Amino acid sequence: MILIRPYQPGDHIAIAETFTRAIHEIASAHYSPEQCEAWSERKPNPEHWEKRCERKQPFVAMVNGRLAGFLELDPDGHIDCAYTHPDFQRQGVMGSLVEHAIRVCDERGIERMVVEASIPAMPMFRKHGFVIVRENTVSIRGVELGNYIMQRVPAPRER
Repeated sequence: MILIRPYQPGDHIAIAETFTRAIHEIASAHYSPEQCEAWSERKPNPEHWEKRCERKQPFVAMVNGRLAGFLELDPDGHIDCAYTHPDFQRQGVMGSLVEHAIRVCDERGIERMVVEASIPAMPMFRKHGFVIVRENTVSIRGVELGNYIMQRVPAPRER
């Protein structure tokens, strides 16, 4: 069973590992080694994630007491970071996090959600009602990576 809860102090250690491993073990099937290295160092950086998590307050997905994924939802409906730990890939973790974020946006009256989805994440976001606005290229440490700008605007019956 997947439990979604708010970030708690100390989660940043597992979040740092999740971020790093997701890029080097999941995204690496779609991005070159050079792109993955630009996106994330190979060694997790918990100090960076502690500061970021205190600021961003992500939602975390827990499975059997382990952090299985996380998602940062900005107050304007922008999903900034969303990563699944490789040990929990294809088990509904990210779908559960996205569904939670959609409910939170609905409760807050936020009608438009936006995400820059990586190549492997795009189909999952599409499944949850996000549509591609355009293909996008970002530059990280001088290396270009492709992704998709996607948005979700609920249908009138969902509002």
